[in-house]
Amino acid sequence: MKFFSHTIFDTLRQSLDQHLAVDLRSLAVFRVGLGLTLLADLFIRYLDVESLYSGSGVLPLEALAKLPHLTWDWWLSINAISDAVVWQQLCFFSGMVFASLLMIGWKTRWIAPVMLLLLHSIQARNPWVNYAADRLLFLLLLWSCFLPLDRYWALSKSTSASIQKGPERLSSWGGWGLRLLPCVMYLFSALRKSGSTWLDGTALRYVLEIDQFTAPLGIWLKTMPDFLLQCLTWSALAIELLAPFLLLMRGVKWRWLGICLLLVFQCLLWCSFDLGIFPWVSILALLPHIPFPSRRSSAKQGAESILTSEISSLKGGHRLVGWLLVFMLIWNVLMTWNYPDSLKAQMPRWVANGISLFRMDQYWGMFSPDPMTLDGWYVIAAELDDGSMVDLLDWDRKDIWGKPANVIEAFPGDRWKEFMMRIFDYPDQAKLWEGVIRHFQKQWESDQRNSSRVQSATVYYMLEKTTEEGVLPSEREQLWPEVDEFPQHLDQL
Repeated sequence: MKFFSHTIFDTLRQSLDQHLAVDLRSLAVFRVGLGLTLLADLFIRYLDVESLYSGSGVLPLEALAKLPHLTWDWWLSINAISDAVVWQQLCFFSGMVFASLLMIGWKTRWIAPVMLLLLHSIQARNPWVNYAADRLLFLLLLWSCFLPLDRYWALSKSTSASIQKGPERLSSWGGWGLRLLPCVMYLFSALRKSGSTWLDGTALRYVLEIDQFTAPLGIWLKTMPDFLLQCLTWSALAIELLAPFLLLMRGVKWRWLGICLLLVFQCLLWCSFDLGIFPWVSILALLPHIPFPSRRSSAKQGAESILTSEISSLKGGHRLVGWLLVFMLIWNVLMTWNYPDSLKAQMPRWVANGISLFRMDQYWGMFSPDPMTLDGWYVIAAELDDGSMVDLLDWDRKDIWGKPANVIEAFPGDRWKEFMMRIFDYPDQAKLWEGVIRHFQKQWESDQRNSSRVQSATVYYMLEKTTEEGVLPSEREQLWPEVDEFPQHLDQL
């Protein structure tokens, strides 16, 4: 019986190895892409380092500590050691240095975990500017910490000739996690799309009416016939359901088909919607799936076709990685009918905190179970000392109450958009809006073109609702100060 069970286990393991093993050369390509993506992300964030990450910005540490339902524990953030702008700049600069070292493959076994800590620190310093792409990027880096990223095309000494003569593919818990991560994301995103709009094919029509996201191609798609939009809706759903299985195929052509389908899918998303860095991180997640051709002869390849595997001789640390992979799969299954916060509320606090710390509380919604029907934009109506009114978010707009020609540009950026929409759902908004207004007032008065000073300001949200008949006229909702208060003079803040 023992021999029989071992035989079954070995057969199953070898079968999984063939499907889930990662090519060390594709891992090297992924390493370069990961470093470049981290550099780009940190650089874009750095542009708002003072306003979004320092004590002189919109979320000082005192305010951060009082926020409920934080995505990640801020006290584990190195950035939270100090509120000074210089300290934040130093943390960002350190992150860029380590991202560069990771990209060129210098001592990746140590660089990757340090980069993971720095990435967590920056993300946790202001969790309200993060979105799905940041979770995906963190998880890609997390699984990379358990893999030899420097076997090929790296500055590290481990790229010696003796190592490169070894097997070209590697099977390990970390490799399995890296390969399965995008598959889990797409598959369970599709399974959660159980709403009526996805079934009847009208989901894309609703998504295109979300002006906060709709880019030029998306605006053009609005003019297309309903039948074409239905076909595109069902095609997107089919790709999310089918492509994950293609990525895990042993056949090279099938795997390339899965990669190409998702590559085209993400490129269309990038052209149609403003989703920040999400399309690029999603494309990055496809790189470990690239099936490189073998450089060995067919005869030699037949002798070395058994993949190197850590499964047969795992140590405690590797077993922990294996349990992490199992947890990721079980969690995503549970999320098909549940939500992270409700599930974590049933757990001990230390367990829930650990799950959040490693970003295992995954929820790949992606407009599920139905696209949202509420949309809108902000207006910060400021009264100037000459009696005129101006929108501090868009100085050149004459009719501040009219709909902007491009709602995406009505927000200062995707990080700012995420932060301001989080405030919209926050019950105690007053203190946070004061910081936001101070920031945009400072921008206005520091510009030499503006001779008038801001006397008072009021924050409005212009709410739009999409129905089956179309988009209803926008409604003006005053957020700050509250409707029973007078507009605040800026010298009182």
